[in-house]
Amino acid sequence: MINSLSNLKVCILCGGKGERLQPLTKNLPKPLIKINKKEILSHIVDHLKSNGLKNFLISTGFKHDLINKFFQKKYSNLNIKIIKTGVNKDIIERVKSILKFVSGDLLICYGDTLTNINIRKLYNFHQRKKFPATISCYQLKTQFGILDINKKNLITSFKEKPNLGIWYNIGYILLSNKTLKKLNKFNKFQNFLEHLAKNKLAGSFRHKGLHITVNTVKELDEAKKTLAKFEKKRI
Repeated sequence: MINSLSNLKVCILCGGKGERLQPLTKNLPKPLIKINKKEILSHIVDHLKSNGLKNFLISTGFKHDLINKFFQKKYSNLNIKIIKTGVNKDIIERVKSILKFVSGDLLICYGDTLTNINIRKLYNFHQRKKFPATISCYQLKTQFGILDINKKNLITSFKEKPNLGIWYNIGYILLSNKTLKKLNKFNKFQNFLEHLAKNKLAGSFRHKGLHITVNTVKELDEAKKTLAKFEKKRI
């Protein structure tokens, strides 16, 4: 039987400094940077809310006070617990810090990633397949024309901005409660994910809709255009 999404807890990771977005992040945490007049964090929370999620754990670090004030002002009516997990911490330490508030499965989201992923389909997939972990992924697409070249330097094919057949992690990671208990064996989240993959403990949920990750000022500018186009299509 598929459990209700209303009982699923979600951890949004909001602790990083966002140094590649400076000077915008000198005095403001990256999740509070605005994309088209709306904070990245607002985009994320509103999407999760619209998918039926009601229990939020916010893992903070850099500029904790600003994120705390943001939630008090904008989402005071939601069931949200904000946990200050320190600056310069690996993701795994931030997740470990919130485990005492989790008794079932946990959904982990990055605080700089926008997507229209269907959470219900993701959760149903995770439970139906009975994966210890399910990692949402997106197909890598190059912004360049790709050439196939033979040994004589003759171009044998040309593809303009193709999908590369490579899938990458976009967050929205579902972990069973049993799997969460294994976190204490690791010091880095990367090593934890590598362990899951190596031991065939993780499934992939392939997302093909909207996906935006903001790491640099250039990506922020591109995000504004991409989101505007997406919202225009929805109207």
